[in-house]
Amino acid sequence: MYKVTIPLRAHKEKPAEEPQALACAVPRGLKSAALRVLPAPLRTLVLCHASLDGWHGCVSRVQVADIHGRHGRATHQRNVDRALAWLMSGAVLLAAVGWPLPAARADGDAIAIVNGRSISKRKMMDTLMESHGLQILQQLIVLDLTKQETRRLGIRVTAGDVDREFERALMKIAPRVDADGQKLTEDEKRQALDYLLNEKCLSSTEFMIGMERNAHLRKLAARDFRVDEATLREEYARLYGEKVEVRCIQVGDVDGLHEALNRLDKGDDFADVARAVSRNESAKEGGLLEPFTMGDEDIAPVLRDAAFSLKAGERTMPIKVGRWWFILKLKQRIAPTEARFEDVREEVTRELRNRVIPQKMNRLVTELFQKAEIKVLDRELKRKFEELLEKSALTDAATMP
Repeated sequence: MYKVTIPLRAHKEKPAEEPQALACAVPRGLKSAALRVLPAPLRTLVLCHASLDGWHGCVSRVQVADIHGRHGRATHQRNVDRALAWLMSGAVLLAAVGWPLPAARADGDAIAIVNGRSISKRKMMDTLMESHGLQILQQLIVLDLTKQETRRLGIRVTAGDVDREFERALMKIAPRVDADGQKLTEDEKRQALDYLLNEKCLSSTEFMIGMERNAHLRKLAARDFRVDEATLREEYARLYGEKVEVRCIQVGDVDGLHEALNRLDKGDDFADVARAVSRNESAKEGGLLEPFTMGDEDIAPVLRDAAFSLKAGERTMPIKVGRWWFILKLKQRIAPTEARFEDVREEVTRELRNRVIPQKMNRLVTELFQKAEIKVLDRELKRKFEELLEKSALTDAATMP
């Protein structure tokens, strides 16, 4: 809080021992010397004060205290004091006539004034921490862990690596062509990305944190990626062998399972039931999964066996895998593709890499997280973070074979 002092000529020789309340008449003109020592925003307000119509004769009471000692201050200080006094007097006048004023010190860290009431920066930060704090904290922790690991191993990650992650993600998010078969422009792809981010309530900043994290993880995962002949042959069989195309309903509790079975027993279309109750990401496509072979390691063995035992149009009984319940319906069998292994070796290697590296990236996140010593200092975030760790541990235990 400012302590306003106005040295008075009449009191130069005998300064007041106690603070005095003096009437400060607002002057008709402002001394330029006083204005020069004020910051620009205050100078503007003082000038506005001086130019208001009808201000002549207006008087405000200003508490005056001689705190400069027996001999007073230099001219510079007197100018500051006079200007501040005029400013305070002007603030009183402006408030009296309803003139809008900037946030006062009483507003603290206000970021907005709404009909005279302030919204503080602290309140906004508390709200953001409550709604998004844990999610962003997780992202920042994982990003820092991956940076520490690449630094430890001497692996260099460049801005170009981050840009490639962005382009890779954009290719997955935006289709190459539109409904009419026209190739999408870069602007249209960005619009598709913006739409997805809005749907998931993510900012572009959060998205780019993910891209930087993935750039570090990909370098780490690719560091020890090796392919032998047997693995390539297995991948070849997965890509070119006989496949099945199935629809899937995946639910996490008995209530959801009963709802799905009741609707199917009533004759509801499998795809409609999948859209309504399935927790699998294929739900929006009516539960339709990508075709897979008998040797596809991305599909649980029990589900592969069940799918290949079906005839077109048949569905399985509920199958429990970890904490999830699955119901499958076979759409069609797809005959093996006729292609010589040697002719497609490079393609098989590329597909294997594209499939395995993301899996290794996910495992790396878990490994780095488990090895790290993480101390959350914010009390509320710490509580949420510990609850998250407990929930993750229970989920991992429930999904173990």
